[in-house]
Amino acid sequence: MQIGPQIISKLGSPNSKLPLAAKDIFNSAGYTYFSYDAGGKVEGKDRFVDELGTGLIWLFGIPTYKKIIDKTLFKAAKINPDVDVRILKNKDYLKSAIENAPTEEIIKDLTKASENIPKTKALTFLKFALALGMTMLSYFALTKFKQNMTKKAIEKEFMAEKAKEQKNNVKQNNIEISPIFKDFIATTTKNNPSFGSSAAINIAEEFMLNPIKNMIILDAGISTSRIKNARTKGEAAEYAIKEGSFLFFVYGAGKVIQKGIEKLSEKLFKIPISLDAKLLSSKSAKDILSNPNLQKDINDFANLLTKKDKIKDIYDFIFKNQDNIVVKAAKKSRIISTIKDAAGKEQIDTRKYIDLKDIEKLIKDLKTFIKNGEEKNISSYINKVKINKVASTIINVGICCLALGYIVPKMMYKYRKAHQNGKNDFHVKTEYEKELAAKQTKPTLK
Repeated sequence: MQIGPQIISKLGSPNSKLPLAAKDIFNSAGYTYFSYDAGGKVEGKDRFVDELGTGLIWLFGIPTYKKIIDKTLFKAAKINPDVDVRILKNKDYLKSAIENAPTEEIIKDLTKASENIPKTKALTFLKFALALGMTMLSYFALTKFKQNMTKKAIEKEFMAEKAKEQKNNVKQNNIEISPIFKDFIATTTKNNPSFGSSAAINIAEEFMLNPIKNMIILDAGISTSRIKNARTKGEAAEYAIKEGSFLFFVYGAGKVIQKGIEKLSEKLFKIPISLDAKLLSSKSAKDILSNPNLQKDINDFANLLTKKDKIKDIYDFIFKNQDNIVVKAAKKSRIISTIKDAAGKEQIDTRKYIDLKDIEKLIKDLKTFIKNGEEKNISSYINKVKINKVASTIINVGICCLALGYIVPKMMYKYRKAHQNGKNDFHVKTEYEKELAAKQTKPTLK
């Protein structure tokens, strides 16, 4: 197995966490660097703990808690969490999945889930809700820890400076700060966004089964919490800039950039690059173009997909024709999940949901790939497609990483400087030092 194609495939996949992790690492590194440069050690450490801790919670929080729930609640209910509840919604799909299951264990799992559909659905929703809730609690704990850590560091520095000034009989000057930072806020204002419980339930029902969409919901919660719990108005404004740009470049810009590059590649060079990199880098790509049953396999599948009322026939076809070009391509592209049977042969895992919309898009991409490869040298054509695919993925992720790791952080700290009369101080430190100074000058009663 080649490492390169695997990485490129994941970097270019909308269902992979790898491009999200790459963008987050650059984003965190950029903000941490600018924090040290602008606000010194205290702000740098504050940002480092915030970015590192939040990144780990963001990437691993929900999956980790889900695994814990799988081994507790699902195990106690004797239901296998590997069964996708979307299969249970359609009786024809469910029947086909049971009839074509590759192992006795999978038959048992699907049958058990089908006999307890309400319980299976309830557990699945509960798993998502609990995992999301516990992940957010972990983030709140991190925020509390970070803020207390920074507060103690500021106080320690302030008291040390005071002691030094008293020793040298140096008079403390009043601290002047920009008007935008004069009001210290420890809790949220009424103008901050929030999510109603009914809206949260609707979002959870739609997104709870997709790991990437899980992260979108989690991100929305983290962004809202960061703005609500900002320690100053300035920090709230900076978080608004940071979180808005992060959500855009992590979830939105990548898809737009990739589609643009794909259209340019096809239009200018007649090289389609919409297929998965893992498929293009495998022997399957060459097999597709040289297979004598190519057109028949694609047409058979395409014609069957037009009969939406024949759900069982469609899934029976997928499960029983695993040598079909489209099915093989779908397995390579991870649209269809596989498992090894008792004999060690790769089979379709019928517990995993297969989205027919993804199959339809795959067929469309295959037709474009085939059309542009007609009357061309197969090996040369595939190599050009692979090169363009790799380049497009690196350019796409690179643009987002550059924006998140350098351009946006630099803009944010320029914004701070412009609103602090040319200063780039850590305003949280400035505000707390002002509080400490006020406490020291306050007369005490005898």
